[in-house]
Amino acid sequence: MISESSARSADSRNPWVTRVYIVDDHKFFTFALTSLINTEADLAVCGSGSEQATVLADLEQLAPEIVVIDVNLCRQDGLGIAAALREKAYGVPILFVSSLSNPQFEIDCRWLEPCSFVEKTKDPVDIIRGIRQTLAKFRLLQSHHSANPFPPQ
Repeated sequence: MISESSARSADSRNPWVTRVYIVDDHKFFTFALTSLINTEADLAVCGSGSEQATVLADLEQLAPEIVVIDVNLCRQDGLGIAAALREKAYGVPILFVSSLSNPQFEIDCRWLEPCSFVEKTKDPVDIIRGIRQTLAKFRLLQSHHSANPFPPQ
């Protein structure tokens, strides 16, 4: 878990700050990504974890607006956690991060929409951009579904 000081305004439920939850088993990467995200005025990390049970409990309690998930966790894969997340909270957008580029993974995870993919090895700004693009995709999907009073069957 992240320290209280790292979570700065995330606990205030400020409507102008997007709450981000990080799923990664590398403490250094989690710390670095938390620091990067918390420098953005409109983003704040509300928590982190690497084990499915902990992550699902945290997500229920913390109610993040986006989840950043490492594809390759040591004890389990990020896709499994994302699938479990979809069973509990369908609408939470997911940004997958990985140190390896895998175009097939991006195709395979489309059923988890809204989701996106960013390589960890890219410029750190790309992860921030990925968070914002994933949120924009989510909002677009939301507006599309709310505009149609007769959902597809």
